[in-house]
Amino acid sequence: MAPPKEISKGSAPSAKAPPPPPQDFKKLPPIPKGSKVQKRPLTRRQLPSSSKTPVVYVSSSTPFMSAVRRVQKYLDRSLRNATAAAPRNASLHARVEGLRRRAAAASATTASGQSRGSAAAGGADGGDDADPGATRVTVMGTGRAVEKVLGVAGWFEQKGDCVVALRTGTVGAVDDIVAENGEAEDESRIRMVSCLEVVVSLK
Repeated sequence: MAPPKEISKGSAPSAKAPPPPPQDFKKLPPIPKGSKVQKRPLTRRQLPSSSKTPVVYVSSSTPFMSAVRRVQKYLDRSLRNATAAAPRNASLHARVEGLRRRAAAASATTASGQSRGSAAAGGADGGDDADPGATRVTVMGTGRAVEKVLGVAGWFEQKGDCVVALRTGTVGAVDDIVAENGEAEDESRIRMVSCLEVVVSLK
């Protein structure tokens, strides 16, 4: 997967997905006559067990509000955990300050991960090894789901209590070329598709 590129952070996303940067990809040859294409599901990245940064995958058939509720559930859970971690005898002001410090640390971790991912080759996973207390959720979609992911970004941006960062990239999808007549051998090939990641964190 190509390293993601950050588009914006903390600013309202536009109504339409930005055009992808020009890529020098080799055009795939046409499939043989009498064959059909079977698309495999995209390989989902394996996060380390210590990571508490959830990733919400959105497809073209995912209901919009279902994706929004999943992201909100992770944010609420993270906020509850942060509140529970404060001492019982702490004042309200101390609890609020603690939440602010955790949110600032999460933002710093996000920026650090994005810098490492852009500087290193093959660093698409550089921003996923998050701090255990990070209050951020990554929403990811490819192809026709990009527009829906952008809509999720706009929904949380309008709430006012969230910071939204957009990153674009490409990911390889595996297609199987299956011969229907059985005369030719089946083959597989990699197809590059556009990808949009939205990182939502609490202010």
